[in-house]
Amino acid sequence: MTSAQIAEFNSSYAHVSGNGGIDGFNLGTAWWPSHRLAIAFDYDDGWDTGHVGVFDLTQGGTVISKNHLQSFLVGPRIYFGTLRTKQKYLARFLPFAETQIGASHLSSKIENPVTNVTQSASDNAFSWMIGGGGDYRFSPHWATRVKVDFLRTHFVDTGQGHLRFAIGIMYSLGNGIAAQQAAADKRKADEQRAAEAETNAIKEQAEKDAQARKQSLAEQAERERAAAEAATLAKQKADVEYAGAEARKKVVEEQLAARQASEATVQKAPEAKPSTEVEQAATQARKEAMDQHESEKQALRARLLANFNRVLPTTDTPRGLVVDMGDIMFDTGQSDLRPQGREVLAKLSGIVLNYPSLRLKIEGHTDNAGSAEFNQALSEHRASTVRDYLVGQGLDASSVSAQGLGAQNPVSDNVTSQGREKNRRVEIILSGEVIGTPVGEGQ
Repeated sequence: MTSAQIAEFNSSYAHVSGNGGIDGFNLGTAWWPSHRLAIAFDYDDGWDTGHVGVFDLTQGGTVISKNHLQSFLVGPRIYFGTLRTKQKYLARFLPFAETQIGASHLSSKIENPVTNVTQSASDNAFSWMIGGGGDYRFSPHWATRVKVDFLRTHFVDTGQGHLRFAIGIMYSLGNGIAAQQAAADKRKADEQRAAEAETNAIKEQAEKDAQARKQSLAEQAERERAAAEAATLAKQKADVEYAGAEARKKVVEEQLAARQASEATVQKAPEAKPSTEVEQAATQARKEAMDQHESEKQALRARLLANFNRVLPTTDTPRGLVVDMGDIMFDTGQSDLRPQGREVLAKLSGIVLNYPSLRLKIEGHTDNAGSAEFNQALSEHRASTVRDYLVGQGLDASSVSAQGLGAQNPVSDNVTSQGREKNRRVEIILSGEVIGTPVGEGQ
């Protein structure tokens, strides 16, 4: 409250029901410990001058011509807050409920109409009251009060129940309207904070649900991508294996045809020829067979060179077929294969698996940037990584070796960035009798 209401004084016209009823006045005061609770003190003073009694003072009953009732009551009054309406006049009405206990004093004058004898009597009794009403404030300090209560008295050891109606005015110390407005503002602010908290909670839950759905979709997309990549690699490997099988079949057929041709040539030689001519014919047949075998090796070498070039740049050298992986298969300064590197090595291993007699030597090379120790270690790690991956793809570990050479064998200058990029490489050297390069030749 602004200058909160702390006390009040009130005065009212009061009417107590009964046989003809009692009319009088009410004086009261109240102390407000809070804007919803007041401790009320009331004094009622009422009388009637009718010829029909209201209260029975004796068990036999008499005619009461004049009664004077006084009540002293105290108890709590609880306010329910202003009405929730946009009409400011209605919003000024403040309903309440109350209950009070105390004592009542009744004095009566009894008159006998026949004998004209007058008698007086009085009694004190415990009394209590319960009811409610409302205040209508028409200024910061003044209000009109209306209330209806049930009053219970206990004169002559019996109980009497009556309705008590009062209407009057009230003056408060402190700003009552401001108190009501402050209470209404606080209630509105509390409701607004509760609504905002609920909205924020709903928003946060929606964001969490959206994030969870996004994460689930991303994981599903990643699983589908991985499955598609695995299916592609499997198909490529199957295609390479099929091509290798066809190539082996062709080589075997060509070798079988060469042997059959050599045997036919020997059989066709005249039996009566001199031994020298027979030996010459046999030598010539062996030479033709060797030439045919060498021709087949070169044809196989050419086919392998073409197949490897479809995967990575490959050069035919006296050392064998040299496959250049370059530097793009690794992150800078790292020895872990990128996904692209694993894919091309899987394709290369699929080709090599068809020729078990091939031997592979993996050499790691670097540029001269950095220390010699770092370059040597990096070249060894990269060569070992490639070797381990190829062995993991099914190649015989005894046919694959790895060596790190650091910056010892550059293929370009180390001055320009282009030259250093060429020097950073991993080479796979393939050799073997099957392609006409004896193992260890030119190494």
